[in-house]
Amino acid sequence: MAQANTPRRLAKYKPALVIGLCVLALFGTSWYSSATVQQKLLGTNKAVWAPASNCPLEFRRQSYVDIRTFRKKPYLVGGNQEPSCINCHQDDGLPGYCQRLTCPKEEQRGFLEHLILRAELGAPGYEAMLTMTPCDWWPLLKNRTLWLVGDSLSQEFMKTFQCFVYEFWDLDMVDLKHRVVETDFVRDKVRLGWCANLLEGARICHHRVNDAPEYTAVLPYFYQGLTGKRNDIVMMNTGIWSNDADTYTSRLSTFAQYYQQHKQELPYFVWRDSSAQFFHTPTGDFDRAEHSVCQPIGYPSGGVTLDKNNKLVSDLETSPQLQVVHEGGWRNQLSRPVMRELGIPVIETWNKSIPIWQYHKNAHDDPNHHDCTHWCQPAAYSLWLYDSLIRLQQLEPDIAEHIKQMPSQEQLNSLDMKAGTEHIVVDPF
Repeated sequence: MAQANTPRRLAKYKPALVIGLCVLALFGTSWYSSATVQQKLLGTNKAVWAPASNCPLEFRRQSYVDIRTFRKKPYLVGGNQEPSCINCHQDDGLPGYCQRLTCPKEEQRGFLEHLILRAELGAPGYEAMLTMTPCDWWPLLKNRTLWLVGDSLSQEFMKTFQCFVYEFWDLDMVDLKHRVVETDFVRDKVRLGWCANLLEGARICHHRVNDAPEYTAVLPYFYQGLTGKRNDIVMMNTGIWSNDADTYTSRLSTFAQYYQQHKQELPYFVWRDSSAQFFHTPTGDFDRAEHSVCQPIGYPSGGVTLDKNNKLVSDLETSPQLQVVHEGGWRNQLSRPVMRELGIPVIETWNKSIPIWQYHKNAHDDPNHHDCTHWCQPAAYSLWLYDSLIRLQQLEPDIAEHIKQMPSQEQLNSLDMKAGTEHIVVDPF
């Protein structure tokens, strides 16, 4: 099998990692102080994590020293609430899923080792994500809905998000189409999705859409049908269902035209970049052919690596086809200028996902179905959780200003926002 000849990139580092962790276990607190752990987070010398304020639950922040020596399991990859937890004792439905996750245990350990290795290299952000707690998200969640809008990748991201905050959750899976949407007319425009009601009026919702026109068609009913509020945040991505540039450009244009016309009335939008794929093609992109295995992008001709500054590295002279990978893939080449023109900030996740190709589902589900698009959990979606938080923290002043400039909730509830949707064509579902 080709996969057997494709070594996990971590393997060559394991001896150094094991030695390093042993040294850290013996001497860590004497030469690598907690003050140092709170630095190097985003390539700055400032700590990211402020003391949790007004968080309705207590989440004891684990020290990086305990995590890197495997004495503690980070919340990011399924660690239970400390000092005590309640929902962690549930074994049914999604709470049970959150206890087990979908990557085999040895791969969950391998992913944690990858994060620790990156942190030990000094790569920006990795120490911080390993010590992140659900309370760090709380200021951005309370008294609003965070909408995770997009295709099956956003759907999987929603599961990761729910598992991360599930001690805040009432354990009810609130069906979006049948229990949130208020009218039959809007219900017919919604494919599927669900919401999780959290404490103190917070809510996270996944709205499943496969392309941008599908979501654009329902945006006029964001307040009157979807129960959205003016202080909500929409985190959106579509792309994987568009496999050529002309189709994707057209779909983005449909959304852009509507958004430009109604920006002042819509909630605050952020765009998550499209994800890398790891099919047996020169750049990893799906090409409708049958593939026997997922593989690192560019394998076996040198490929793409991630340096300690989270920058991609390749020999572009011998592998010029990898230039598009260094630029974030062709979908992001098309979507970034559109979002820039619309004033929609982009959450960048592409680079960090490149080294973790081996956590795709093809190795864990049906062996005859080779899925090199979706990951098992925990993997890339956990990285998105951190990158999304950091980006939204940076954007908090912009979010507040946008809400300030919006019409009142009463005005929004009665506003006709259908202009610009007259000729939108949505694929049937």
